[in-house]
Amino acid sequence: MNIRMYHDLEAQLEETIWALGEEAALALPLDSSIAEEKARKAWDLIPEPKHTWGITSVTLHLYVQILNYNNHMQRSIELLNEEILDLESAGDRIIHAGPYIQMAETLLLQSKPALAHEYLQKAYSIGSARAFRDQPKLYLEMAKSKALDKQDILLRFKALDVNAQLLSELKDNP
Repeated sequence: MNIRMYHDLEAQLEETIWALGEEAALALPLDSSIAEEKARKAWDLIPEPKHTWGITSVTLHLYVQILNYNNHMQRSIELLNEEILDLESAGDRIIHAGPYIQMAETLLLQSKPALAHEYLQKAYSIGSARAFRDQPKLYLEMAKSKALDKQDILLRFKALDVNAQLLSELKDNP
């Protein structure tokens, strides 16, 4: 089975997208609506078919994080569904579990631990424990578990405060 090859955009366009992403990251938490606007502009600049470019994943990841921060989880789910459908329908070997983990996190934000569990199990099947090395321990525990205590999961997830974690990550990696 082949591994998908991604393409580079024309340098100036890619630089513009990166710059918008950096501006979006810097706008949080002072102005989350400006952050969302800049992330959306960066996403919109990626030409169709969007999921064939090297810059797509990082741009989408940032955009979804900001959408989730602004409580626009339904839009996050739509975007992540598009990416996951593209990955699964391409016929290539899937080597990147990130979209599945991000979908699970978005579903946990919506208090849907059973659905999140399914996506975390898929992420684990793609990348085993390695896929979770930069994720909260809870996610790997959920991925490996056969049964969930939904209330316990939601309490533990709430304690993670993923928005605070997002701000910390963006501050460390502008």
